[in-house]
Amino acid sequence: MVNTKLGRYHVAEPPSSLRRLHMHDGSQLRTVDHEPPLAVLDQEDLLSQGIRTSKLVPGATDVDALGSCVFNATTAHLSTVIGVEAFRTVTGADGYSDTVRAEEYAIRLYHETTDLTGDPSSEWPPADCGSSGLFVCKELEAQRVIAGHKTAVGADNLVSLMQAGTVIVGQPWFQSWFNPDSEGFVDGDGTASALEASINSGVAGGHETCIAAVERLAFTTAGLVDPFGTVLRVRNSWASSWGDHGSYRIHASTYVMLGGYCDFRQMVA
Repeated sequence: MVNTKLGRYHVAEPPSSLRRLHMHDGSQLRTVDHEPPLAVLDQEDLLSQGIRTSKLVPGATDVDALGSCVFNATTAHLSTVIGVEAFRTVTGADGYSDTVRAEEYAIRLYHETTDLTGDPSSEWPPADCGSSGLFVCKELEAQRVIAGHKTAVGADNLVSLMQAGTVIVGQPWFQSWFNPDSEGFVDGDGTASALEASINSGVAGGHETCIAAVERLAFTTAGLVDPFGTVLRVRNSWASSWGDHGSYRIHASTYVMLGGYCDFRQMVA
């Protein structure tokens, strides 16, 4: 059973082919803001939202929270990828303010994706097992909701990928990150010592969120992205009351230092 605020412990999974790797082509990089039009979802407090998992998925019992972060992040991401009419058709939501039906879609997608494993220990239901960006991309490609997806490694390639739209990120989530500071940062000043303090606070689990914006962009004297001066804003799925209206900020340096423990995916319509 995973922490229902989170998902499974996340380590980056390899691209299914090298053609999915996005490489920066040297074009000018800019700050961008692709804030999802979908209102902030809440993977907890399901019962108070009127969401009954037993009515959504055969064999499921009613629970008040699920480790469905991959699918919440994906649903927010899809609202920026496929357009409002396609979003309505795919999710059954009555527009971007219909968080209940959007959350219900995320829950059904959680089931559909994990149901393919053939292993009850990695399926929901019965196990609230979490999943990953790679698996949900494969599922949505099979459903023909998306045409494909891209991945990125490194600050330059991530910022370059962000020029086109939002990106879902799987990462380890540390105990100290549950409480962003007054500016919404989970990682302090983004230095190695700040990350060491986060690690020392303990790993709570794995978590998937949706990177919405490059709010601040800095460059080194060599013209490369300076990850320590580059700030990303990331949409979470713990209700709009959490963090900065449901989002948090993180320095690109933290993702760079975490290296292979982070996984970045951008879906393509």
